[in-house]
Amino acid sequence: MKKTITLASLLISSMSFAQLPVITAANQMPVAGDTIFYSDASSFGFDPDGSGGAIDVTWDYSSLSPTASVNFFYRAVAGTPEAANFPTATIAMGNSSVAGYEYFENTVSTISRWGYTGSVQSLYYNPSFVRYSFPITPGVTQSALYSGFMSPLGVGEDSVTISMGNYTAVPDSYGTLSLPAAIFGGSPEVFDSVIRVHVTETFTINAWIGGAPLNLGNIADDYYFWFDEQTQDPILIYGTTNDGNGGITTVLRYQSAISGTGTGGSGASLSENNNSSLSLFPNPTENTFVLQMQTTVDEVIITDMNGRTMKSFGNQSVYDVSDLKAGMYMVHVYTHGTQLVKRLMIR
Repeated sequence: MKKTITLASLLISSMSFAQLPVITAANQMPVAGDTIFYSDASSFGFDPDGSGGAIDVTWDYSSLSPTASVNFFYRAVAGTPEAANFPTATIAMGNSSVAGYEYFENTVSTISRWGYTGSVQSLYYNPSFVRYSFPITPGVTQSALYSGFMSPLGVGEDSVTISMGNYTAVPDSYGTLSLPAAIFGGSPEVFDSVIRVHVTETFTINAWIGGAPLNLGNIADDYYFWFDEQTQDPILIYGTTNDGNGGITTVLRYQSAISGTGTGGSGASLSENNNSSLSLFPNPTENTFVLQMQTTVDEVIITDMNGRTMKSFGNQSVYDVSDLKAGMYMVHVYTHGTQLVKRLMIR
């Protein structure tokens, strides 16, 4: 921060710093059973920079067109194919489009990557490296160096190694992000305290044959991840992978089953009341939620996205939804002849 010379400037600088959004570990640490619902989208014409300056940016991606769905799911390490090869991993992540698992070790404030297993080959980092360290704060860079090896050749004279791994995560901007409506026909989902993390990663793959290295590729990843404090995992991902041999893969996907946290009118669906007198938390939840509003609740009805009633309650301090499957639901709150509606994500 630029050095200031007056008391007024110091006060202004302190206020500006205090207003920066922060992504804590509170909603980011996965547990077995979590599922994150993404939609792949066409990256044609996609501009990751949005509008505005280097910080306090507005990204309007509400018109993204989904091309496919892919779900990421977390499992206990025990029982996965190569659990024995990742003895200190605490969670395994799979997805609906590719066979295999990626293995992580979580602490109270870090998510470290140990490697992955696939149908053709597996990768093992030695040792693991920190992928995310919380809190994530705009302008505070995280970086790591790593190495490892790949199967099926394994280790020894004839092996495939990962070397010169360099991982850098730069929270380079923050602001407001709009995504497509979670409900068909609704208004865009608006998130008003988003941090974008620009991740660059490079590493070299060498096959060692008879003691001599054969370069198989110099991999370069250039990715952007948009995080929201209330939502687990990045809500938007965009980036490219260059394999060093002329092949480039582009990824663009967004979470398709989350409701916005923004307070503007554009953040409310046509089937949802944008009423600041009603709050619902935690959201997402795994077991229970609490309603906070200015008037007394008469009845609460929870429906699925097709309008079918799943549960109903009277006025209570805590609402138990632990028996409902993971997914998006609508919470209808009736009070003094008025109906208010909020979306609830159960994970």
